[in-house]
Amino acid sequence: LPFCQALSESCSLHGVFSGSPVHPITTSIPPTCLPNHFRCNSGTCIMNSWVCDGYKDCTDGSDEEACPTSRPNVTATSPALQGRCSRFEFECQQLHKCIPNWKRCDGVRDCQDGTDERSCPTQSTVSCPNGYKCEDGETCIMLTERCDGFLDCSDSSDEKNCTDETIVYKVQNLQWTADFSGDVTLTWARPKRMSSTSCVYNIYYRTVGESIWKILETHSNKTNSVLKVLKPDCTYQVKVQVQCLSRVYNTNDFITLRAPEGLPDAPFNLQLSLNKEAEGVVMSCWSPPVNAHGLIREFIVEYSSSGSKEWSSLRTTKNYTEIKNLQVNTLYTVRVAAVTSRGVGNWSDSKSITTVKGKVIPPPVIHIESYSEDSISFSLKMTTNIKVSGYVVNIYWTFDTHRQEKRTLIIEGEKSIQKVANLTAHTPYEISAWAKTELGDSPLSFVHVVTSGTRPASPSLKAKAINQTAVECSWTGPRNVVYGIFYATSFLELYRSPHNTTTTSHNITVLVQRDEQYLFLVRVMSPYQGPPSDYVVVKMIPDNRLPPRHLHSVHTGKTFAVIKWESPYDSPDQDMLYAVAVKDLVRKTDKIYKVKTRNSTVEYTIKKLEPGGKYHVIVQLGNMSKESSMKINTVPLSAPDALKIITEKDHILLFWKSLALKESNFNESRGYEIHMFDSLMNITAYLGNTTENFFKVSNLKIGHNYSFTVQARCLYSGQMCGEPATLLYDELGTGEDSSAAKAGRSTDVAAIVVPVLFLLLVTLGIGFVVLYMRHRRLQNSFTAFANSHYSSRLGSAIFSSGDDLGDEDDEAPMITGFSDDVPMVIA
Repeated sequence: LPFCQALSESCSLHGVFSGSPVHPITTSIPPTCLPNHFRCNSGTCIMNSWVCDGYKDCTDGSDEEACPTSRPNVTATSPALQGRCSRFEFECQQLHKCIPNWKRCDGVRDCQDGTDERSCPTQSTVSCPNGYKCEDGETCIMLTERCDGFLDCSDSSDEKNCTDETIVYKVQNLQWTADFSGDVTLTWARPKRMSSTSCVYNIYYRTVGESIWKILETHSNKTNSVLKVLKPDCTYQVKVQVQCLSRVYNTNDFITLRAPEGLPDAPFNLQLSLNKEAEGVVMSCWSPPVNAHGLIREFIVEYSSSGSKEWSSLRTTKNYTEIKNLQVNTLYTVRVAAVTSRGVGNWSDSKSITTVKGKVIPPPVIHIESYSEDSISFSLKMTTNIKVSGYVVNIYWTFDTHRQEKRTLIIEGEKSIQKVANLTAHTPYEISAWAKTELGDSPLSFVHVVTSGTRPASPSLKAKAINQTAVECSWTGPRNVVYGIFYATSFLELYRSPHNTTTTSHNITVLVQRDEQYLFLVRVMSPYQGPPSDYVVVKMIPDNRLPPRHLHSVHTGKTFAVIKWESPYDSPDQDMLYAVAVKDLVRKTDKIYKVKTRNSTVEYTIKKLEPGGKYHVIVQLGNMSKESSMKINTVPLSAPDALKIITEKDHILLFWKSLALKESNFNESRGYEIHMFDSLMNITAYLGNTTENFFKVSNLKIGHNYSFTVQARCLYSGQMCGEPATLLYDELGTGEDSSAAKAGRSTDVAAIVVPVLFLLLVTLGIGFVVLYMRHRRLQNSFTAFANSHYSSRLGSAIFSSGDDLGDEDDEAPMITGFSDDVPMVIA
């Protein structure tokens, strides 16, 4: 036993018990409910508007109990005796009428005295920056809850004025159950107002902690589905979304479920030894499974004597035990398996031992001789005289947490040196070995080694069903290698006993069974065994879910398009209903047409299209099969005829014939667009639009060449235009010959500018000369005038009244310091 306990500690390094019990999560129940809310018998609170609406919103269904049944000629409100209204009704004070609780505080006076609208919550100023605000201003809801069939606002405003653009189909009452086989069954209720013939359901799921949803297309409008592809004993978030034709109605509502436990992997590293003190006792220990897929309840140990086909068993909760009361000198074979709530898992490798007292078989010695990127060489040796008949070597490695991979080598005789090839670079490997001797199997020896080089990346896989039994797979990865494609109908089968095929290319079509869900993965198999890709889930397409074939356009006009396709399979035995969805990529509108026929080839004309329009056409069976799609551009309107230019003094006029004369689909109220291209500046300008047959253009520049285009006015952000009529204009002036105008424009600009500048300079010079002469004349006149009044005795000039400078001599001004050398200027 001490030997096994020591070995148990060693074994625990290679595997541990996995899985843990799941504890139920409980939420506290509020003691009372808010106003306008109904308290279920279970204690939970729901809004009054959800009571008696035909759906069980309480888990116990108490919101739909004792609801009044509508009878002919009976109104919704009825008189009742005071205090006789049920708990699902509100009693008016006058006449003592009973009205449903959901009519209380709904903004409408249902009681004659208005008591149903008294003592209601006051209007608030709730702001909803990222959601929808109820009309009563009391609540904010998510945008996805608007028009989803559920009354989320107390005033029901979230379900009013809903259109095809705003409506959201949301499944109701999504639930799950699990069975012993490990499958999870989802059930839900059909959304309100949803068509049952043109919509299907898609299931999205992800493990808790992941951010990316995986999708499983059901191709069905049934309100239940079975999931066979979930990992055992894992917690998932699951939601169901509605897809009608090509539109998916998104919803954030999901449920959390726990996938049932699976069968555990096999225990490994089974060790056997003899008890030195007692005869007929074998001690055994082992490592628990790497992946238990649940909580291991116990281990089952089975043993059988040589030559017997019967197995005896014992149970233990530990990873070691003693097998007692065995016959002496007898060869026994032992194996062990783990047990979960799902059942007994796979058996470990069998080990043998002979119950000979006092005999101890030592483990072999493993020595690593060399290793490279894709191979390991090692030698085996026994340090005993016991005859060895061979060795069993197990090589373990792990690329992901889902699976421990193993390769087993059976070596005959005492050959010691072995080389293991087809390995992966930079990968840790564990090599365990034991010897087969005449006394039984020896204990295990372990050695660890990491190959050199750089580990290759995992391939990236894509897989999709192309018909009822074929899956098209494609992936990325290195070339000149052999790939293995593995597939199964469940997660456990994918890692234990999958179907497989090989190829050297990067794509392959695999044939599978009808009406199944499959998991696919791909990996490199040679010259190395590389890491696997992530698994991809594929739901096979039922017979009536195949897409139409060879969809193409036969003829396209201005307002129509003729399309053609073939049925999903040859010679239909009944009428097939097709849905033809026409999406206007310019107007952002949709139209759906239905075509019913039994013909293998279908030709259909799409009418009432817009000239110059852009459309996306989707054809599929009316029961939401896989779709075929194509894009169509209708013929645009033709260009206006007879575009002419009349040159006026300071502008030009563009003239053209009305487009309505040759285009019956053109309305004059649509008008025309005029554009201009300046070749000198290399600029195109939009001049405007008009409903007339002429347009005035001004402010043209000298020496520039222009091209004018006139076309039917564009609709919707520059789309749906007609063909342009283009005319080159290169004339400047009125009535001059075009050759002369061209010759005039070829003259150098300096020939005009230089003479003008010269004339301006001459004029300016003459002006300065005239001003200078006038200045000198005024200066001389003033000097003569001042000198005539100068007195050399007084040294000053005196002006008398006779000079008209004053009436009296005493008041005459005096200018001193004046001389011929210092002229004076009086301003």
